[in-house]
Amino acid sequence: MARVSPALAEHVQTLFDEAARPSGVTRARWIDRVASELDAFARLLATQVRLRKALSDPGLPPEAKRALLADLGRGQLDETTVEVLATAAEHQRMSFRELTGVVAELAALTAFTAADEAGELDRVEDDLYRFATLVERDRRARSALTNPGLPVESKRAFVAELLAAGGASDRTAALIDLLVEMDEGHDLDREAKALAELAARRHNRVVAEVRTAVELDDERRARLAEVLTRITGRPVDLRCTTDEAILGSVVVRIGDDLLDGSVRTRLELAREQLGVA
Repeated sequence: MARVSPALAEHVQTLFDEAARPSGVTRARWIDRVASELDAFARLLATQVRLRKALSDPGLPPEAKRALLADLGRGQLDETTVEVLATAAEHQRMSFRELTGVVAELAALTAFTAADEAGELDRVEDDLYRFATLVERDRRARSALTNPGLPVESKRAFVAELLAAGGASDRTAALIDLLVEMDEGHDLDREAKALAELAARRHNRVVAEVRTAVELDDERRARLAEVLTRITGRPVDLRCTTDEAILGSVVVRIGDDLLDGSVRTRLELAREQLGVA
């Protein structure tokens, strides 16, 4: 995922840190409102090519973009929502095709800020990873989501049922629903994992996907987390699953990096070196 540049993400966070929330609502609720408005705007951009071209046009002055955004909101958008969108249009160079993804990710980052304020960021991260794992392993779910003949609305309803059955939070459900609409359900497991990693990064953590032949007890999890923390230089969230196919040891994936110490892998490497099929 990672469509939003670090500079833009930092600037947007500063907007929330410095902006005065409306009276009568909690800070988390106010930020949730901004996240919802960004979500709705991303969906709008997905269907409005001319609007995407205008907002991503480097030749259009920032004042004109702000005026366009304010006019689209008819005065109903939160001032911070308008400022986030205007900031994105000004501070990150992108093609009009990339703008929808950038706004969708900004909606996710804003939802993480709200969840953090409410003390629920860990839950959202866990929800996202558990859902990604479910889709990755459930053949029926993958088949439905990648079926080109199944309407997007049907895919959204199907995903909503899965999330409700798993007890996912409303914030998580909204984030996953947006992913389904943006990409018609394709690569949903990968995109959900990417969001989980973004949520972890907010607390300067990394997510490590761990597969072992047998379930790890608490002591072994703690030792593994300590080793991986030394390797990465950051606290590590372990997401552990068992997989008898690896025949022992452990396989760890952190982002694009694979640390594979499984017996099966060592056997296959030995066969290759010996020229044995």
